[in-house]
Amino acid sequence: MAGTGECGLCRSDLGPVLDESTHWRLILNREQDLLGACFLALRRHVESPTEVRADEWAELRGSIQAARNLVARAFQPDHFNFAFLGNVERHLHLHVLPRYAASRTVIGRTFTDPGYPGHYALVDTGLLEPDQLARLAAVVRHDQSANERQITKA
Repeated sequence: MAGTGECGLCRSDLGPVLDESTHWRLILNREQDLLGACFLALRRHVESPTEVRADEWAELRGSIQAARNLVARAFQPDHFNFAFLGNVERHLHLHVLPRYAASRTVIGRTFTDPGYPGHYALVDTGLLEPDQLARLAAVVRHDQSANERQITKA
């Protein structure tokens, strides 16, 4: 797919950018099966981790820590899963999947993790509306109003 313009992760409008570094972009998933689900996408098109350069690997460690810290501060998950999959998009990206023992209510929606603590079971929540996604991104980035910051644990 490289160079064809068809790669969905090579686009600049992936979703709300939560953080950026020289080689990686942290993007909030449009579908929030797990609250705070996001991914780190390499800023150049490669399909396999074996193609990542040493400088990109070195930077990835800090990007993973930054992603975890942003989501942890926003939603206080009980655990995290990290996964390179590449099943749908053949562009190297790392899924950051927060896991929850109890539901969380934020931006007027309740998010659950019915598979916790076992293997995550994606719940088809559908895509968030653009305004909801923007509000959720603001919560993660900590640039929202005090009302949006309120997270309710069940």
